[in-house]
Amino acid sequence: MKKLRVAMPAWEIGRVGSGLGTKIGGLGVIVEELPPELVKAAAQQDIELEIETLSPCFAHYDRSQLTQLDMKIPVTIGGHAFYFEVYQHIFPDGQKVVYFWDEWQLSWTSASAIYPSDPQMALTLYAAVNQAMAGYIKQRNFDTIHLHDYHVGLVPFYLGDDYLQNVPVHFTIHNATYQGITPLIDGGFSSLDRINLPGWTLFHKYFDFFDNLNLMKACLLKVYETGGKITTVSGDIAGTWGYAAELKMNHDQVWGQAYAQKGSPPGEVFVPNRHLDLFEKLPVAGITNGMSDVNRAENLPWLKASVLQDIQKKRGPDNPIFKNPFTQAEMLSKDHNFTADNLDVKAELKRLLHLEVFGSEPVWDPILITAVGRLVAQKNLGLAADIIERVLNYDGGTKFVILASAPEDEADGKAAEAHFFSLAARYPDRVYFNNGFNLPLSKLIFAGGDFSLIPSRFEPCGLVDYEASLVGNVVIGRATGGLTKVRHCAYLYDWLDVSDRYGEANAFFWQVKAAIDTYRLNPTHHTYLVQTAMNIDASWDKSAAKYIEMYRYGFLTKQWLAARQRLLTDFGATLGDDRQLFSEFFLPGHGEYADPFDWALRHTLDKS
Repeated sequence: MKKLRVAMPAWEIGRVGSGLGTKIGGLGVIVEELPPELVKAAAQQDIELEIETLSPCFAHYDRSQLTQLDMKIPVTIGGHAFYFEVYQHIFPDGQKVVYFWDEWQLSWTSASAIYPSDPQMALTLYAAVNQAMAGYIKQRNFDTIHLHDYHVGLVPFYLGDDYLQNVPVHFTIHNATYQGITPLIDGGFSSLDRINLPGWTLFHKYFDFFDNLNLMKACLLKVYETGGKITTVSGDIAGTWGYAAELKMNHDQVWGQAYAQKGSPPGEVFVPNRHLDLFEKLPVAGITNGMSDVNRAENLPWLKASVLQDIQKKRGPDNPIFKNPFTQAEMLSKDHNFTADNLDVKAELKRLLHLEVFGSEPVWDPILITAVGRLVAQKNLGLAADIIERVLNYDGGTKFVILASAPEDEADGKAAEAHFFSLAARYPDRVYFNNGFNLPLSKLIFAGGDFSLIPSRFEPCGLVDYEASLVGNVVIGRATGGLTKVRHCAYLYDWLDVSDRYGEANAFFWQVKAAIDTYRLNPTHHTYLVQTAMNIDASWDKSAAKYIEMYRYGFLTKQWLAARQRLLTDFGATLGDDRQLFSEFFLPGHGEYADPFDWALRHTLDKS
């Protein structure tokens, strides 16, 4: 194909700085960066690619900045029909985003609240927006649909089988821990009828999950049966490593690995597919996310004086970006970008970071161990608090710089905050903790730090490891999901028993110890790790090219499905007067002796 139009539904699109986008997690980062990279990759394959990203219009967006389209799309929820308004905006990078707005559904949303906590409210919201997206897609002559995560997983069902017979649909999973599992109300049939889907037809085949609806399961099955590709955000096409490999593992396999690690039976393990055994049966490919070159140390905007000056103007003179006057003056007076071959500027950033967080010039050669992120179960950053005193005792020059916060409803995260605050109060010259949000400070922490702690419970792709590595902050973390892509320039530990916190803390500590020992005793190798990390090929080139190949594969699969159906139909026609005889005797095998193609022929004979 010389021209290809792709619809890309996603709940988050990034682009937060524009005021017309939202980013809660990594999904927003990827959906912002991926479309323009796909356009470049398609051009290299001599394809003119047009992408329209489809997303809800959240209430905090200024709709006066959007162009309203002359269309209203009908939606039905609970038997009540209403219409979505449709807007669009073309961003400076040339990418078009189409927004769907209904006040009844979306007026409660804000920049920090776009996912309902109530599962029934979430189901009706996703169903309403997905109906609107499907209605728009049907009117716009797209060649391919590329879905991102379960929030848009109902779109194929609202498009219908007739539409999907000709248009490929693919599904990228960013985090399989969240699957849209929703308790039933008045049974499975009624639960689907309520969101304008035929429950009797669809519930048992696609949605039933231990007497709940499972939106991810339904989307997986529908995409697979229509010939589309299921991908996730780290690994290879064969799914031999990264999150793609982890999703295939059942509880017994994870438990066995944990036993091998400990040498004794584990108490509890975390199963990445959350016991949805469909992942063990369907082929899931990995296409590892990239990261824009803007995140490299030589390009990072937050190390440029002009960018910081603009931020400071918006904050006003009474609200400096950096609390230390010297750090503030230096960061805003000149650029501090650097390269792997010139680490003197990184050393200066380390000094400025030390001044900012500890209020003093660094003495001797302190090691700054950093952590930036959210105090939620997935990130497991509370484990860092468990080992801090042990590390402080091991090396008198090691210090910790932690910038992290917990959501209000995250009890364990709040407990971790309290632990970090306590450590900072007891060791004010060696432990810094801040639970506020300061983007420029977070970038200074990454750029000025020596090591970055990432003990994630699971990490489907891992963007923070790229973010740290590209500015020479060597990762110390758990070998999980996409984090393993930096194994060659990081310190990673293996641990699967989530009930044995002491055992995991010990495994974590030994990697921190190894990093400290290398820094102190083998500085040449430490510099090698820093430079290797900074030189990681994190570009989108290979990944975007794979996605374009996936789009092309979708058309080839449609050809195969059509050819297969023609063969079945043609064979039936050749039977002539022997058709009844053949139908009576032709009984395909079951179980391990079942031939899917024989069963397809059986169904064709039964229908005609």
